[in-house]
Amino acid sequence: MSRTPDFILGDEFAKVLTETTMSLVCVLDQDARILFFNDACERVTGFTRDEVIGGDARDFVIPLEEAEAFSEVIDYIWSTGLSSPQVGHWLTKDGQRKLIAWSNRLMPSEDGGPSLLVTAGIDLSASTPSGADESAFEGDPEAKLAEVGRLAQEQRALRRVATLVASEASPERVFTAVSEECARVLEVNASAVFRFEGDDTATIVGRHSRVGVANDAFKLGMRLAAGEDTGIGQVLRTGAPARIHDYTERPGEIANNMRLMSYRSSVSAPIVVAGILWGAVGIASAKPLPSDTEARLGAFCELVSLAVASAQARADLSASRARLVKAGDEQRKKLERNLHDGAQQRLVSLALTIRLARRQLESGPEAAASLERAAAELDLALEELRELARGLHPAALTEQGLGPALTGVAKRLPIEVEVKAPNERLPENIEATVYYIVLEALTNVAKHAQATTAKVEMTLAGDVLKFEITDDGRGGANPAEGSGILGLRDRAEAVGGTLFVISPPGKGTVVTAQLPLSGA
Repeated sequence: MSRTPDFILGDEFAKVLTETTMSLVCVLDQDARILFFNDACERVTGFTRDEVIGGDARDFVIPLEEAEAFSEVIDYIWSTGLSSPQVGHWLTKDGQRKLIAWSNRLMPSEDGGPSLLVTAGIDLSASTPSGADESAFEGDPEAKLAEVGRLAQEQRALRRVATLVASEASPERVFTAVSEECARVLEVNASAVFRFEGDDTATIVGRHSRVGVANDAFKLGMRLAAGEDTGIGQVLRTGAPARIHDYTERPGEIANNMRLMSYRSSVSAPIVVAGILWGAVGIASAKPLPSDTEARLGAFCELVSLAVASAQARADLSASRARLVKAGDEQRKKLERNLHDGAQQRLVSLALTIRLARRQLESGPEAAASLERAAAELDLALEELRELARGLHPAALTEQGLGPALTGVAKRLPIEVEVKAPNERLPENIEATVYYIVLEALTNVAKHAQATTAKVEMTLAGDVLKFEITDDGRGGANPAEGSGILGLRDRAEAVGGTLFVISPPGKGTVVTAQLPLSGA
């Protein structure tokens, strides 16, 4: 029986195989320089091998927003020697993006030098049109690979943001990173993180643009009107993702700026922190965005909300500590001034009057009048000391509870105030916290709001006290312009609660708070 000759896989066969296969075959060195680029790569990308050989893959076929993730994969492969199948995008010569699923393996070079990375890829874009309905992909392996690739990209993005949060980076860096990762994951021109300010405005707290931000019409720190004709305004009112299809004929400042930056469409999605609508992420594109963009951006915002909350909480805590120290110093100075200018002066005057009366007792009947004046001074001093004591901790609160104490506050104000409070007693520190929040809020209303009426309403829901303070004043209260509103929030947060102020101009102010009773 004759023996079949051994078939030897030589260089010529390997060359023919790589050039005739429909798969993309590319060989890279450790610095990601392209050493081999087969015919399939040329057909898919439009680059010739002469254009790319010797060049860095990141300068040709790797999109800018995916360059960092690509570098991480390359470093991982060379540091571990393990393959790392990926799904990502390749750029074509004319600027289009192709979704590529590629496998890879390190191979020793023929001359014994450093290893080479051999990659083989499949163009998923040909069978996975952008924006196609997900149900059309059921049972399609390539579509599933594409979805896995998107998920992997999102996970890498989240890991980068989480690393920043763990390193206690500033909120500005975290918000900017969230913007950058959103633009990367959603493959868009630009992205921004907006923080709602409690009225009909939002502030840009994070910003990223592929073309740079030097001439960007949307600057970091800019405060924008969140009107109904804007994407972020629709998110503010509905709490759901929103789309602006075309800014070509749309009126308004935001639309003008979008046209200035050559953005045609946008999608915005909410960022919800602890059940509260904190802000939104908005993305913009020069082309119409795919139909699944709202769902993808909404899902990504859900994932980054914890990072946003952590960064915001750390900034709020730092600012709160500074304000509490400052407020404590100011209160001590105020107490010292009140004692010095009021009760102390009266007591000094009383002491002098009594000494004068003692001398007058020796000389005539004028002593009786002097003692009467001394008694009157003593009465005034005692009344001022009682007022000071009420400022430190009101006796009515200790003896009778929140309802009577706040009713007493309401009677001393120049506006009509309705108070509804629970009859049952609450933990002492919770009662004190609520008392001073309501006192400060009503004092602000009387001094600044130009209101005629106000209302305080409290309800118990399980182990949580909810209360709301409303007025019919001019609104427009801005936390950034004074420490009053921030002081209210600090008091609530000091006992583990939350407090928010909504104050649209011309529509009055609403202060809403929740304080936990458990552990109080």
